[in-house]
Amino acid sequence: MGTIRTGEYQEQKPAVRSDRFFKLHNFWFFATREGSAVGPFDSKEGAVQAVSDYVEFVQKAGPEALEFFTSNARYAV
Repeated sequence: MGTIRTGEYQEQKPAVRSDRFFKLHNFWFFATREGSAVGPFDSKEGAVQAVSDYVEFVQKAGPEALEFFTSNARYAV
């Protein structure tokens, strides 16, 4: 894209997002921004509802709870 000049504007386009929902072995999952897969759910609708629940959880949870959902999470042995 070229330089934006005085009097011109750049059209804002929404970011392209891949589908966060996927089906594996007849169960539905959703992917988090952190790269975790959450599920299984019996239906895509169940996974869609779970995203809302997950977002609410993330907004309220402390750092220790959120660490579980990162790719470098430490688990008790």
